[in-house]
Amino acid sequence: MFKNPLIIIIILICVHSSSYADRRYFSRSYMANSLPAGALEFELWNTGRLNKDSGTYYRFQPRLEFEYGITDRLTGSYYMNFNQVKTENNSYNSTDLSFESSSVELKYRLANPDEYFIDPALYFEISYGGVETEYEGKFIVSKQYRDFIYALNLSAEIERDIPEGKTESKFELTGGVMYEFTKAFAAGFEGKYHQNNEKIFSEKENSAIFFGPSLNVQTDRFYLSFNFLKQLVGSPRVAHGLDLKGHEQYEFRTIIGITL
Repeated sequence: MFKNPLIIIIILICVHSSSYADRRYFSRSYMANSLPAGALEFELWNTGRLNKDSGTYYRFQPRLEFEYGITDRLTGSYYMNFNQVKTENNSYNSTDLSFESSSVELKYRLANPDEYFIDPALYFEISYGGVETEYEGKFIVSKQYRDFIYALNLSAEIERDIPEGKTESKFELTGGVMYEFTKAFAAGFEGKYHQNNEKIFSEKENSAIFFGPSLNVQTDRFYLSFNFLKQLVGSPRVAHGLDLKGHEQYEFRTIIGITL
């Protein structure tokens, strides 16, 4: 039911898109750049997560994003978030692909590009899915020096289960380095540290460190970013030094961006 409408949306957007989308080099880390005032973009996100707990586990999380330049420094976005879980011989239940929540995001560029030795920005996102509300804030720094691109994000998130009145929180540090071989191709690495906490940052439940390669391809109509992450170490250590209760062993993400 979902796949056909999604394909139709993508085709229509591609047909009516103009050239050169605003480039997103990294799949995990945001850069401080913002859309020009009045510019509109569409992004299709696909995030996959593999191997959690025991047996077979696969989680698929597509997102549809519409991003608009409110001013030259302030960018706003609206997301539609979907979720699917496939398991076998696992403590987690399988779920069909379905709509999960909506999100609204604001990102504000704090300075002009190259005004300082790094480019800073602030980010805030709120998500609502009927039974759960999420609040996320980020501090973003990035820089492009010659053919090298750097990014670092510090994130904090609070999740509230409305029916149960339960609150959880997350802390995340992501970063990446890329080299722009040509205007059409860049490659590098990204990593992240992710931590789940009880209540509002009161006690750590689990954590994990991930690392892997990232690629970015730019054409005259759209860009594609890809990242693959492998868990290197986790706490508490469940198997082979990894945390497979609160985190997956592998993650991958693709982002397709198109200027409208």
